Amino acid sequence: MTHCIPARYSLAILLMGVVVHLFTLRSNFSIIVVSMVKHPPQNIGNSSGGIECYVNTSYGKYSEVDQYMAAMLYNETSVVWKENSTEHKSQDTFSWDPITQGRIIGAYAYGHVFSQVMGGFLEARFGGKKVLGLSILLSSVLTLLTPAAAFAGEWWLFAVRVVVGFVQGVVFPSLFGILSRWAPSVERGRLLTIATLGETLGILVGFSITAHLITQFGWAIALYITGAVGLAFCCLWCLLAFDSPAKHPRISETEKAYIESNLENTNEERNIPWLKMLSTPHLWVLVYIHCTDSWGLDIMMTSLPLYIDTIMNFNIDTNGGVSALPYLTIMASRVLSSLIIDPVINQSRFQKVNIRKVCILVLVGAAACLVAVGHVGCDSTTAIVLLCLGMAFRGVMVPGFYPSYTDLTLGYSGVAFGVSNSVANCTGFLVPLVVGVLTDKNQTVAAWQKVFYISEAIFVSGSVMALGFLRTDPVSWAKDPDEDKLPQPARDSRVYNRRLTSAVEDTA
Repeated sequence: MTHCIPARYSLAILLMGVVVHLFTLRSNFSIIVVSMVKHPPQNIGNSSGGIECYVNTSYGKYSEVDQYMAAMLYNETSVVWKENSTEHKSQDTFSWDPITQGRIIGAYAYGHVFSQVMGGFLEARFGGKKVLGLSILLSSVLTLLTPAAAFAGEWWLFAVRVVVGFVQGVVFPSLFGILSRWAPSVERGRLLTIATLGETLGILVGFSITAHLITQFGWAIALYITGAVGLAFCCLWCLLAFDSPAKHPRISETEKAYIESNLENTNEERNIPWLKMLSTPHLWVLVYIHCTDSWGLDIMMTSLPLYIDTIMNFNIDTNGGVSALPYLTIMASRVLSSLIIDPVINQSRFQKVNIRKVCILVLVGAAACLVAVGHVGCDSTTAIVLLCLGMAFRGVMVPGFYPSYTDLTLGYSGVAFGVSNSVANCTGFLVPLVVGVLTDKNQTVAAWQKVFYISEAIFVSGSVMALGFLRTDPVSWAKDPDEDKLPQPARDSRVYNRRLTSAVEDTA
């Protein structure tokens, strides 16, 4: 692969594969849980999503008796369809209420939270190749063991998912670390964009392809296939990935010299000022905004399949395809906005902090779309369009907001982001629990409107926080104490490189 394209771009593509693997295992479980749960028989007194939408669309046209007959006909045809379709009969296996489902879906996030900061240390100590390779290996093996854990009991399944989240929590901190030795300052945004496209592609795979596998073979086979593909990719990673240009056996001397001469001084030998970092108010502003954005991601990733199943009443295969659609829009939005935002920031007449604030204001647009979904009722076409538009707004956050960690903390941005990501990933288990509590035995549009209103308030609060307190100039403790001793031309060169780097760096 490195003979066809530069080695640094080969690495970025491999890292994209790592992120695809992460988000496939993270997102596909929400739709797998939908197929694992035994749905109770529907009746006119049970406010299920499918029947509610059916009744709503016919309300005012038919009598109550007609509505009851329609509900009964729906139940009978659903049973016949399930018995004669290609869906595996063992899919509907477990009688879990929405709260239990939320706990199981959120289990991944419990483990994911606690390995974020550790990932950066492990990468620095052992190298990203080993850390990421071990993460892929362990998470793939655990995925293969997931069906056995599910049949052993819900708490066994919960424990396995916690460990999967834990071993995958090292991915993004390690990604930052390995790219810090591969990405020249002027190309960091480009290489990170390539790598983080794996988020969208992983969710597309996790929703659409997994749904198709479930329909054809059942949820257990879908997990086995996912785990086996992960093991195959692990072998590819170990063969083709290297920690630095100096360790790559096939890189050209020209490219190696270019990379090593254009790496920014990150002050890796300095001790991390933990007390100063954790007591910096402006860092916690970034953490809070990150949490609001993460809440939106987890609403879409963990709860959207449940909404489509219970309210829109789509089957598993269609559910996967519809759940994946918003991520096509966020991928396009992310790429297009990165091409616009970076040049705008590099024009000195625009203040970087104001551009960042405008980008974060898109959360208000995402909130408006989410609330509107709750008011279109059973109009599935309009709901899907609004969900896609909301995700397009979120796409601006990646190149617009996340480089703020580099703006503020310079060479400590990897550690700072690890701290922030640890906190933000708490939404991964909070969102399913909140949704489970609000919709338990109440799968109605009205119940889901409450979920969307809560999300709107959280989104808007992030934008308000940015308008009032966002900062992009570096904090004093992050600056190199030896910088003032340098000659003025060298000092100006460092400042220029820092500005250029923070303008083009982005993350998922």
